[in-house]
Amino acid sequence: MEDKAKIERCKYSHPHFKNNSIEYHCVVDGWEDDKVRICKKGECESCQKFKSKYVEYPITVHEIENKPIDTSGLGHEEGSLVAIRPCAKEYNEKTYIGIYIGDLPIQILTSYKESTGQLINSTMNNPAIFVPELKKIIYGCESWWKTIRSVDEFSKISNEDINNTWYVKLLQSMDQPEEE
Repeated sequence: MEDKAKIERCKYSHPHFKNNSIEYHCVVDGWEDDKVRICKKGECESCQKFKSKYVEYPITVHEIENKPIDTSGLGHEEGSLVAIRPCAKEYNEKTYIGIYIGDLPIQILTSYKESTGQLINSTMNNPAIFVPELKKIIYGCESWWKTIRSVDEFSKISNEDINNTWYVKLLQSMDQPEEE
């Protein structure tokens, strides 16, 4: 962090790309057009209102709060059967039967409130599916999956199913040239 200039670290400094160069806009006095000004590197280095957008050490910690882990997910019932197709090439586009076990942490997030000296730990969760055949948990972010009510409902997740997913369609439409 120390190798970055203050103008790149300041939470009030925002890069604006103009004519193949970067111009930094300072919003320390407010976001209104008449208060935003163009800032030069030298000005920012000596600014008394500098505030880093990053946590810079050392910090003083007075309290640590660990938020509870909520495994409830988005309406999927724990223990539900699912059809799951992991994205990794090693699975050769095979669809497996899995058991949804809830949303489990995939990452710990920590924020720092400078005004109170409080660290807050929480988790980023993702649907976790145990796949008995693989004897492992596959996360939703690394697979395509859908809830099934019985093994009789089980069907392979095809490329067509994936391409018909709303967010895949959205991404594909963004990649298309605009019509005139």
